[in-house]
Amino acid sequence: MPGCFEFKEDDISLTPVWATLPSLPLECWHPNALGKIGSRLGTPIAMDSLTMKMERVSYARILVEVDTSKKLVDHEEFILPNGVVRKQPIVYEFTPKFCSTCHRFGHLKESCQPPAIPTVLKLPLPRLHVMPTTQPLRQLHQRRANRLSGRLYNVDTEIT
Repeated sequence: MPGCFEFKEDDISLTPVWATLPSLPLECWHPNALGKIGSRLGTPIAMDSLTMKMERVSYARILVEVDTSKKLVDHEEFILPNGVVRKQPIVYEFTPKFCSTCHRFGHLKESCQPPAIPTVLKLPLPRLHVMPTTQPLRQLHQRRANRLSGRLYNVDTEIT
């Protein structure tokens, strides 16, 4: 398998998730400010075009790579330019379920069921019936050789 498909166990829990920041004050809509907020959640990747153009001001939307093996941040506190402390709620559009026990997506640790250990059935081996021979092995090989040579050249057949 090519080396590009080999993953480290630590990397498999990282996944991109859209985070919504409802009622974010307009002074925080600058890409640098959104990047700082996003970096508190994980690794900021992008913002959607409506957020970038400030065409929908009811909430800002950023794409962040988060570690799903850890609890996601549901709010972030920061100080606004006017000195007021803002407790900003964070809503994730989709929260992937990741199991920290088996390192798979689709369920959480609490509902993880270890894989069943396959049972191996031991079937009896078939018995081979060996026919005893009264002829020595050398004679058997000679008879076989004579038979094979007869197929190649039959002395009873006339050549015309």
